[in-house]
Amino acid sequence: MKTLTAITVAIGVLTTSLAYGATTSTQFRVDKDARIVDLGLAPQSEVRQVTLSLAVKNLAAMEAHAAAVADPASPKYRQFLTPAQVGSLYGQDATSIAQVVNFLKAQGLTVTKVYANNLLISAQGTNAQLAAVFGSTIHAYQTQGRTYEAPAGTTAMPANLAGIVKSVHGLNGRPLFRSNITRQPASGIATGESNLVPSRIPTPNATAASLPGEYTVLDLAAKYDVSPLYAAGVTGAGKTIGIATLAGYRQSDAYGYWNALGLPVAPNRITDVLVDGGPLADDGPGSGGAGETTLDVQQSGGVAPGANIRVYLAPNANNGFLDMFATAVDENIVDTLSVSWGAAEVFNGPADLAAFHAVFVQAALQGIPVIAASGDAGAFDINSNFPYPTCTTLLTADHPASDTAVLAAGGTTLPHTQVHKYGSITIPTERAWAWDYLRGYITSHYGQTLYYSDYFPVGGGGGVSVDFARPSYQTGLAGAMTSAAAQSLYCKASLLGDPGSGYEGLIDLPPGVAGRNLPDVSLNADPYSGYLVYFEGQWGAGSGGTSFVAPQLNGIFTLIAAGKNSRLGMLHPQLYGAFKTYGYGATSPFRAITAGTNLYYKSTNTFNPATGLGSLDVANLARAFGVSL
Repeated sequence: MKTLTAITVAIGVLTTSLAYGATTSTQFRVDKDARIVDLGLAPQSEVRQVTLSLAVKNLAAMEAHAAAVADPASPKYRQFLTPAQVGSLYGQDATSIAQVVNFLKAQGLTVTKVYANNLLISAQGTNAQLAAVFGSTIHAYQTQGRTYEAPAGTTAMPANLAGIVKSVHGLNGRPLFRSNITRQPASGIATGESNLVPSRIPTPNATAASLPGEYTVLDLAAKYDVSPLYAAGVTGAGKTIGIATLAGYRQSDAYGYWNALGLPVAPNRITDVLVDGGPLADDGPGSGGAGETTLDVQQSGGVAPGANIRVYLAPNANNGFLDMFATAVDENIVDTLSVSWGAAEVFNGPADLAAFHAVFVQAALQGIPVIAASGDAGAFDINSNFPYPTCTTLLTADHPASDTAVLAAGGTTLPHTQVHKYGSITIPTERAWAWDYLRGYITSHYGQTLYYSDYFPVGGGGGVSVDFARPSYQTGLAGAMTSAAAQSLYCKASLLGDPGSGYEGLIDLPPGVAGRNLPDVSLNADPYSGYLVYFEGQWGAGSGGTSFVAPQLNGIFTLIAAGKNSRLGMLHPQLYGAFKTYGYGATSPFRAITAGTNLYYKSTNTFNPATGLGSLDVANLARAFGVSL
């Protein structure tokens, strides 16, 4: 078995060696994956885009600076930088930038953008040119109904770029990232009910309480004490929400949702920004990902109805995901930024993690908090791609939520009673979200096979990073954990194209790593106590996932930024600092979640890797951030 801390299930990946975070990660290829078909040489004249990430001058100083601008005790407090200032302090100098640009041009590539941070350069070239520069022919591949292109062999960094360029993104175009939206399964629901159609359509003057599974942002405001901000006239006006996403959508669905709730919104509040040409053709409206983008806009914009919204839409590819964040930060227009897409941390190589991390720290320096969904597979994030029991479970965290500069949004289940065909299930108190509470019911009435196919592993993401060391804001934090022992991923050999019925080992993760713990905070994410979505002109109930929590937190922190009339900067020092001050007292911003698990970690009366610091009292949180209510 290979001993690894990073895995990329793809063919042909540019590899580098970089000691990063808590461990030294090694990227590798599973090139016998039976789900991937090699279609042969890709069209040589086809033009593709890549992004080169450059070395940060002093990452430790950059991280410390980002923390300082969010620290009221620091002389740098709220002295946010521009992208150009970030580039001057921490990016490559003009000579190095010119060296990279001139080399690329000399190889026939077209440089399309040099980012203001002096840490990223985008360029275009044909497959033939890219192969010549990076040392491997480009083939076409097919997996899960999608065709993409990637290097067929080992790639290498040209000597002319060594020491300046750390990695190249986009040579491998395999779609990797998934949305973190989850819906009630059709099985196990009450007779005659549908998990896709609400019993009532919300109206502005509705007085009846919403039912679980049919909640809206109005219910969120009531349940988590957002309403006092509205009463004080804080609506997000003057601020701009940023949404990062990989699928197209219809703006009309967002306006339809807000109008049905009677929310006063500007008719032109949304601006779409296409990055790298925008989402792939099959990720437009009508695709599975379109629902993700739709709810992201509806939820964030519904929580902060006075704010403007910029939606950054990129293709589902390694460079598209990176360029999406980099573009939003480079524009420096949005005041907050959230994403509900991600992938298991161990799918990312160390150079990928480093490139994303630099952009997230840059965002913090500019005052822009980045918020990410922590995943919907509980503590076993990678098992979204390697389902149990075909593969063993593996404790894994989701990226970008695992990044120390990103706020990780976790999930809970709100108190409610579910009426099923064979009886009721009651959740008496807010608990960590995982469908382990349904296991007895499903296995008794439908069988264990159905439970494992539809209900496991499902829950709020959380755990311990093996690639990001424990940050200072979690130092000495009661409840923070190290990575567990005996964590190995085995899959049926047939899944990897081998004959026989045995299992083959793929990954061993290191035990005892004092890594970054996530999530940071949690809100309701269980589809059974979930939400309505207005999608393609129709209402649907029974949706959830940490996909809802990330944009909801985006809207919440947009409100707080509007109340302070200032950007907030990196949220972690402020949140964990408030926790040290208030704990779970009467005026605390945090509500302890002490019931349930996320399939492995228990929610306790302290920080924990199931629900983080707990759920929120938003009015108290705003006060802790200095907003007068």
